Amino acid sequence: MKIVPSIDISEGKAVKRIKGIKNSGLILGDPVKIAEEIYSEGYDFIHVVDLDSAEGSGNNEKEISLIAKIGFDKIEVGGGIRSYDKANKLFSLGVTDIVISTLPFTNLQEFRKISTELGNKTMISIDYCNDVVLIKGWKEKGGKISDVLLQLSKYDVEGIIFTYVCNEGTKLGIDENVGKYVNLIKGIKGYAGGIGKIEDLQDLKNKGIDFAIVGMSFYSGNLRGVKVV
Repeated sequence: MKIVPSIDISEGKAVKRIKGIKNSGLILGDPVKIAEEIYSEGYDFIHVVDLDSAEGSGNNEKEISLIAKIGFDKIEVGGGIRSYDKANKLFSLGVTDIVISTLPFTNLQEFRKISTELGNKTMISIDYCNDVVLIKGWKEKGGKISDVLLQLSKYDVEGIIFTYVCNEGTKLGIDENVGKYVNLIKGIKGYAGGIGKIEDLQDLKNKGIDFAIVGMSFYSGNLRGVKVV
């Protein structure tokens, strides 16, 4: 299982929020410099979230375009991708994969267009807590996770990222129930949220996860340097 560091960007700075709450957690600094450090440490896959685009308060496309020039084999970007045009804009910047979450619930027509034409480069993040999918910045419910996965299984996309909002940014542990969802989907399976120690990574691998996104545990030093388990 591959370990993927994340860089969340807000107002041109890399941050690490706790449960998505603004002004919580860490302010890390220049996201491009941080990405360069991560690349120099031997990581070839990075996960980037444009928080401003997700919140509709701007974007960090300049920083994303500079990160794309560093040399990563895979740069996966999410946050505020609400249209086919936005997805294509990110690909034009050098992004290799996009991550969408709210769009399948709010604009099915646009989601279908993306999945049909860009599906092999599209991951869907299922942001959830207590078996309920959360959308629109985790402010609204999107349905029961098993029902949502059944609906999404009809579309050809690269895969699914399970984002466990309950513990996101806390290092308090993974969702022990994620294994029961893995077999409901096809394609690549990613996981984010609550990862705090190597045992969490080993557990995710045993549950059938292909890659794990690390943020708080990476920047606090717990798992920095771990690339594969």
